[in-house]
Amino acid sequence: MGVVKRSTEKGGKLRIAYAIQNVGGIDFRQDIGDTVPVKYTLRGLKKAGHSVTCLMLTGRSVSGIEDISKYTEAWKAPLGISGTSSFRAFESGARWLQRRLKLPYFAFFDLFRFYEACCRVFTGYDLCHEHNGLFSAGAALACTRLGLPYVLTVSAEPLFERELGGRPLKGFHKMVAAWEARYTYRQADKILCVSEPARRNLAEHWQVDPEKIVVMPNGVDCDLFHPDHDPEAARRARGLADEPTIGFVGGFQHWHGIELLVESFSAVREKIPEARLILVGDGRARESIEKKIEECGVRSAVMITGIVPQKDVPGILAAIDVAVLPYPELPMELWFSPLKLYEYMAAGKAIVASASGQITQVIEDGVDGILVPPGSIPFLTERLLELLRDAKLRLELGRRARQKAIEQHSWDNYIRKLETVYRGVLERHSR
Repeated sequence: MGVVKRSTEKGGKLRIAYAIQNVGGIDFRQDIGDTVPVKYTLRGLKKAGHSVTCLMLTGRSVSGIEDISKYTEAWKAPLGISGTSSFRAFESGARWLQRRLKLPYFAFFDLFRFYEACCRVFTGYDLCHEHNGLFSAGAALACTRLGLPYVLTVSAEPLFERELGGRPLKGFHKMVAAWEARYTYRQADKILCVSEPARRNLAEHWQVDPEKIVVMPNGVDCDLFHPDHDPEAARRARGLADEPTIGFVGGFQHWHGIELLVESFSAVREKIPEARLILVGDGRARESIEKKIEECGVRSAVMITGIVPQKDVPGILAAIDVAVLPYPELPMELWFSPLKLYEYMAAGKAIVASASGQITQVIEDGVDGILVPPGSIPFLTERLLELLRDAKLRLELGRRARQKAIEQHSWDNYIRKLETVYRGVLERHSR
């Protein structure tokens, strides 16, 4: 194979291969979870003038996307053996047997299929950037074969998230997942993680060379999320008048602490009976959240919107007086970079958040938000009451949060940092 000339010149435009083998949490039809940073990364790189091709596993094929704004216009990536009828027949039989015997799923067929697609599509690219997931070593294997620089985003700790979600991997199943993760970490030229706790976990638990790791927190679209929406119109649209309103936006996961927020809201209502709570989102914890609402007797004061398109979230935030991130105490330090934190900030909201993980590095207590001990309902209740009673303080905290979001946490800033990482990787490969 010939040597590919890399675009290492400062400011030169790159050909970037973006890989997503494990599609769990990535659904380009929606703007939730990991889909949001992936979309903004792809859009931002295109906007900066780079050529980006995204390869994504879709069932038993691999799709290529050239423009994320036109993701429905995907094309099928070429395959080798994995595209033959005999391979597909063997795969169908193996999958049937796996279901019949209730055996764990190792994604070996998916890995081989994705590897073949990457080997055929990614020739001539400057580098590959992968968004990590369980059982996702196909792109790393292809990059090794092609001699392609490889950058890996580790947005979460998937094995631990499975445990928190009550679906832990066990035995040999877990061993294979861990081996594949270690392989991708070892092969990566740079690993991008979203927080300092995530960096420590990679270095200490996975023994990743700290020099490989770059902390890249999530960002926010400061043009979409802004404080200029009409709050009265937003309230009327939701049947509200001037009731003090608390809000949460995000996935309904057990580690998000929404049940704690409901308990705290119940205590708030004892002091401010007219208070209301808006929960924007959905997810695995919804049933337990609904149960907690009933137990606390606050059903009539709580609104659950379900999943809302991202473009509509700023309008809902306009109806909210205080936005909350109520994380509980977790068995592992909060490792992720909460998108909702930056969205609250850009929208100019007064924020009450648990002093967990990256949040303590973003929010300065009493300056651009309020921090409370994780899992403490009394402290959370006290600070919510304080902010609901002090409109001037809410306004000042929100103003400062908005300014910090613009100066430090925009997606444009994120893309500039990402370009610097890419250049560094390419320079080392060109030596």
